[in-house]
Amino acid sequence: MAGKDPARLITRLKPPVVRAAVLQALTRPVDPFEDLPAPQRVLRGDAWTGVVTTVDDEGWRAVLVTAGGRRTASRSCTLIDPEGSVAASFAADDAARIATAAAVGLAAPRILRPGPARVALLGAGPLGRCVVDELRAAIEVADVRVHDPDPEAQPAAGELGTPIGAAQDAVRGADLIVLATNARDPVLRADWVAEGASVIAAGADRPGRRELDYRLLAEASFAACDAPRIARALADDLRDCVAEGHLDWQEVTPLGDVLSGEVDARVADDDLVVVKLIDPAPAVLALARLALGV
Repeated sequence: MAGKDPARLITRLKPPVVRAAVLQALTRPVDPFEDLPAPQRVLRGDAWTGVVTTVDDEGWRAVLVTAGGRRTASRSCTLIDPEGSVAASFAADDAARIATAAAVGLAAPRILRPGPARVALLGAGPLGRCVVDELRAAIEVADVRVHDPDPEAQPAAGELGTPIGAAQDAVRGADLIVLATNARDPVLRADWVAEGASVIAAGADRPGRRELDYRLLAEASFAACDAPRIARALADDLRDCVAEGHLDWQEVTPLGDVLSGEVDARVADDDLVVVKLIDPAPAVLALARLALGV
């Protein structure tokens, strides 16, 4: 692997190749390995670290480490071959964003009502930009309204859609609401969401971060997560809702079951469907192997 930079190579993969790899990663059976380490979270004041390990069917492993403080965070990935040797280590911020955005694009057609979708995006950062690109490729988008509370993000919001000053106004009447923030507290309230809407929470994928109002999860007709096992350790919005008795883990369906067609997320047009994305590690592993040709 000498001389190869997985981080750069992953960004050069063609979108259809990325989507196919992410779909396969999301729909494969849950890791059957009993010795696979449980997700770890370490908090020390504003400093925190999250560690997730995943393994694929051929025995390749990825250890994804997310570390940060009050405002910023970064990811790194160690790729380990079936013999236990380190094949590569690389900065994984871009890879995780690419994987997460692809998951949003794959989920949207499975949870939306038929017809052009009015999209609301909360968060105009790098993840939000990737998400809009994937949604425009995956579904018919009627319009995109973008809210970001950071004044410096307004130019980016204008490039992604129509900038809206208040989150409540941005999501009003939206068919699909995508959350791509690093919020400590919920950015979306249940009483802002229109009947029959779909919500995908794609940010706040680390300890101490929450995007979803507990009432959204409590009132949802259907809730799904890309990695319920990981969510039990790292997804504080889901963890809090379960701890307070508003939701049971048995009610959280693996997103892979929806993407494979095994489960229908939406039964009626007025259903509220919520999807939580928490673990890009399996997709990052797949993308790294593709990029490196191993």
